[in-house]
Amino acid sequence: MESENKNCQNCKNEFIIEPDDFLFYEKMKVPAPTFCSSCRLMRRLYHYNKRKLYKGTCELCKKEIFSMYHESEPITVYCNACWWSDKWDPKGYEREYDFSRSFFEQMGEMLKKVPWMSLGVEQPTMVNSPYCNGAGRLKNAYLVFFADVVEDSSYCDTGAYFKNCFDCYLVYESEHCYECVNIRKCYRAFYSTDCEDSFDIYFSKNLVGCSNCFGCTNLRNKQNCIFNVEYTKEEYNKKLIELIDFSTKSVEDIIKETFQNSLLYPQKYIHGKQNAGVTGDYVSHSKNSKGIYLSNGVEDSKYCITYLPTTKDCYDYTFYGENSIEVYETIKSGTNLNHVLFSNGCFPEGRTLEYCHYCVSCHDLFGCIGLRNKEYCIFNKQYTKEEYSELREKIIKHMNEIPYVDSSGVTYRYGEFFPIEFSPFTYNESIIQEVFPISKEEALSMGYRWRDREERDYKVTMKRNDIPGNIKEVEDSILEQIIECNNYSDSCTVAFKITQDELQFYKQMNLPLPKNCSNCRHEKRLKIRNPLKLWHRQCMKEGCNNEFETSYAPYRPEIVYCESCYQNEVY
Repeated sequence: MESENKNCQNCKNEFIIEPDDFLFYEKMKVPAPTFCSSCRLMRRLYHYNKRKLYKGTCELCKKEIFSMYHESEPITVYCNACWWSDKWDPKGYEREYDFSRSFFEQMGEMLKKVPWMSLGVEQPTMVNSPYCNGAGRLKNAYLVFFADVVEDSSYCDTGAYFKNCFDCYLVYESEHCYECVNIRKCYRAFYSTDCEDSFDIYFSKNLVGCSNCFGCTNLRNKQNCIFNVEYTKEEYNKKLIELIDFSTKSVEDIIKETFQNSLLYPQKYIHGKQNAGVTGDYVSHSKNSKGIYLSNGVEDSKYCITYLPTTKDCYDYTFYGENSIEVYETIKSGTNLNHVLFSNGCFPEGRTLEYCHYCVSCHDLFGCIGLRNKEYCIFNKQYTKEEYSELREKIIKHMNEIPYVDSSGVTYRYGEFFPIEFSPFTYNESIIQEVFPISKEEALSMGYRWRDREERDYKVTMKRNDIPGNIKEVEDSILEQIIECNNYSDSCTVAFKITQDELQFYKQMNLPLPKNCSNCRHEKRLKIRNPLKLWHRQCMKEGCNNEFETSYAPYRPEIVYCESCYQNEVY
């Protein structure tokens, strides 16, 4: 079997389907894709809003709720308590398949009628965590997104098994951490990036097995270091008091200083370890996989972003993971999945699902929405195993004979994910804006929708510059203040408040109060994380000719090494 060049239906650019790709599609019994991998990813991402929450009303209990869906969208939304209850029956929305119309046309109608859960969480596992999304097994969490097994934390995004963490992104198995990006097994880490197995570290990067470090880069198993210079414990403690006196020096100034210092040291071309035959970034313990990001324990897969291990034999699988195999063109689904195709929000224990939305612990479903613990259903209608198999084959044939054509002229047969027209989100609401950030004008020209920021009539009671620099000067009355945020980015909330839990954390950790809203703080952390994109480069170590794919663009100031050169110099 040979490679084949194809032109993407969407962007019209050429892409290549490799021999091993064809073997995967043959095993999954699906046709080869008509979209390139980037356009497939964009199409999936457009179907999920991770962070933008709106006030609304549950259409069952009529209570006011927070929802990821804007109230203007023509869909039915239930609060999570109602959606997960027995107050309604998803089987009540069953319908016969109509062979006179396309599958996607009928599926689009169902998506508007069958209730959606207001927030994408595994409600039975959530404890006192009402304003979180894309999450499960949370306790006392506030505005935590894309996370699993979390306790007593706020404003964190993407991670698992952490406790007492605030304003962190990509955080795993850590505790008492603040303003960190990509950390694992850390305790008391502050303003640090790409660190592991370390504690009591400040403004540091690429530390492993370290403790009591400030402004350090690329250290291994060191302690009592400042800007990579080792001191006695007494000297370190004395200097640290001066360095973290936030009343005389701002966090922004320290970050600039420590960043410039980090540029003196080489960076490994990939964020990750113990990989073999892998391309991508922020990936570890994986092998024989291409285009893998934000993942751990991926094998024989391509184009995946799965933040929980493990994933095997999967293509175009975006978000979640956790012991899942043979997943294709699916988003925010996980936990023991097996052969799940073209689906959205299905978890856990799903098996042999196709074109399903928010189906829980089901198997052998086609075109179903909101079902729980069901089998052999099509359009939410129950069939026998034999009837199901026969009708499924007829529908797939019908999808190929009478395809759906969207408003831009793209043709959808069996094997395509849901059209972007079916998404209840706009470009700047959905997570696509994090991965492929573009302007409103660009989004509209590409056929996407855009939602302008709604005016917020906040009565600001404190200017950000009036916030005391030293936490010791902050009184409890700060909890009553409405503080301005003047970043005014598209996602900025304009003003924000300090919660009791975070104030207690700042005082305990001796940290200054933030001066921007949580959304603007998250945007800053995204800029610290490398883009989910690769460039072909050569190792910058003199005399080395090794080449690699890296997320460090050629125009960036970092010194980028291949694996062997980095290991020789750092370890």
